[in-house]
Amino acid sequence: MRHRPDRLFLLTGGVQGLAFSWGLPAMVWWVVDLRLSPFRLAVLGTALVLSILVTETPTGVVADLYSRKYSVVAAYVVMGLAMALTPVTELFGVLVIWQVLWGVGWTLQSGAATAWMTDEIAHHASHSHRSAAVMPVEPQTAGDDPGAEDSGAAGSDPSRQVDGLIVRHAVFRSVGVMVGLVAATAMGAWSVRGSMAVMGLLAIAAAGYLAVTMPEAGFESPRRRAGSAPRPARTSAWKDAIALWKRGARLVRRNPSLLAVTLSAAIAAGAWEANDRLSVLRLFELGLTELDGREAVLFFGATWFVMSALAIPMMTWLRRHLERSQADQRSARRDAFLLARFLTVAAAGALALALSPWFTVALIGWAVLDVAGETAYSLTEAMANRHADSSVRATVVSFVGQSQAVGEVSIGLALGTVAQFVSVPFALAIAAALFAVSAAPAAVVGWRTGGAVQ
Repeated sequence: MRHRPDRLFLLTGGVQGLAFSWGLPAMVWWVVDLRLSPFRLAVLGTALVLSILVTETPTGVVADLYSRKYSVVAAYVVMGLAMALTPVTELFGVLVIWQVLWGVGWTLQSGAATAWMTDEIAHHASHSHRSAAVMPVEPQTAGDDPGAEDSGAAGSDPSRQVDGLIVRHAVFRSVGVMVGLVAATAMGAWSVRGSMAVMGLLAIAAAGYLAVTMPEAGFESPRRRAGSAPRPARTSAWKDAIALWKRGARLVRRNPSLLAVTLSAAIAAGAWEANDRLSVLRLFELGLTELDGREAVLFFGATWFVMSALAIPMMTWLRRHLERSQADQRSARRDAFLLARFLTVAAAGALALALSPWFTVALIGWAVLDVAGETAYSLTEAMANRHADSSVRATVVSFVGQSQAVGEVSIGLALGTVAQFVSVPFALAIAAALFAVSAAPAAVVGWRTGGAVQ
């Protein structure tokens, strides 16, 4: 597997899903066992996303300057430590610290994994083309080589050819969530806190495996290239970082599709943060108040498992859509409209969760919101990666992540306060409205983008 960056990239999706599934025992512990208030739940979420906001761009720049591979490896070590240490104490201040650490770990791999894969695919394709020039081989169609779709055509325009891999990464993330949920549910029947610790240790073990198997032949550190000076000044690294940051900012500002993705992500993320922290509490109040921690783990584990399974065919459809649109000059317009549609569907699901007095209808709304939101997230990442130059790819993708953190920090805590002092349904209804608003930037760029992407 060492020489197949596509497969290793998909593996990182599975590990990412494992980290997500840790949220099952964590949320049940917070809501059912510790009985945290809506405001305290919002504070935990705000602490996490605030750490993402502060570190998203710096960690993306570090990955672009030094190593995408070791940024990914470090991410799962840091997240694993936060996951394993969270259940050690019930002190709320310490719980906030572990959320901050988890957020820092997330930013280390956010953007870096996609940038690493794209450059490795391009390097592999370029190397294959040079080898073919020296020793010609018989022509081969994509159907003859199962790996051709992922890597064979990547040499001409890697950022457009990896769209399918990004969506498959989301599929593997869903599979990782499903596997993690099974493990968390089984261990949660024994101990909710124990399952959290074990899943953290599994994330650290996965980091060790990636450290051994991930190649990094397609990336050369700019700091290494600039190492000809005998004694570079200490500030040179910071100058390089600032230069890369400004370059990424210019690209986002000047590209209509990237700008729309960034604005939509910022608004939707605030709505998503409120739902992420309050949806379990909403369902718990509607009909699960009699469940204890272990029973709640079983119920929500089964529910999240089904939602992850439902996301897989949607991701498969999205992958095929992106593959068909690669050669289409109007792909930016179509993708923008598609993103707007997914966000609108998410708004409908969020509204059902917020306002329905019936538990079953609210649960279905939650499932619709989850599937549509996951698909929109994958499409957002594919659109951002498509328009990012190789030298700042991790930085640009991190810009999208940072825009999400801005929305989560500015909106998430406010909606948590509304839930605390007004009601949880009212806060979730506002979140549903924000999902609808987030579709507007994508829809506008869809209307205004008529031809090739500039």
